[in-house]
Amino acid sequence: MIIVDDHLALLALVGPVPVEIEADQLVTTYAFHYRLLRAVADDSHPGSLTGRFSDPESALRRVMLPPADRLVVLDPRQSLEQAVGVAGRHPANLLLAELLGAALLHRAKVRVSRANVGRSWPAIMRAESVDFVAVDI
Repeated sequence: MIIVDDHLALLALVGPVPVEIEADQLVTTYAFHYRLLRAVADDSHPGSLTGRFSDPESALRRVMLPPADRLVVLDPRQSLEQAVGVAGRHPANLLLAELLGAALLHRAKVRVSRANVGRSWPAIMRAESVDFVAVDI
């Protein structure tokens, strides 16, 4: 299992998928799913996520309910205990705490786009023994 951020989740749905996330079950957290949905739904602020669709309505439906063979959205309640623990051990906002909590619970790898990597993320991932890679897309 690989947990991906919003940028890589979008690639899981529309391709092409970077080699760093090929051949494994791809999942994302609620917070990253929310960010992806917000970006796809908001055409007033064009960005790197919104400009990829010729049919925004269809894209929004696909992102809202992603096909399970392409992307699964994790239930944040399952890893809440781990997320709270992470926040107690490290300076972690909700996005990072949820990501790490899910990785710890599921013993999952974490792959995020380089643009989403916070300054402290690599050190915190190492401290928690999480297989973490920033992906250039």
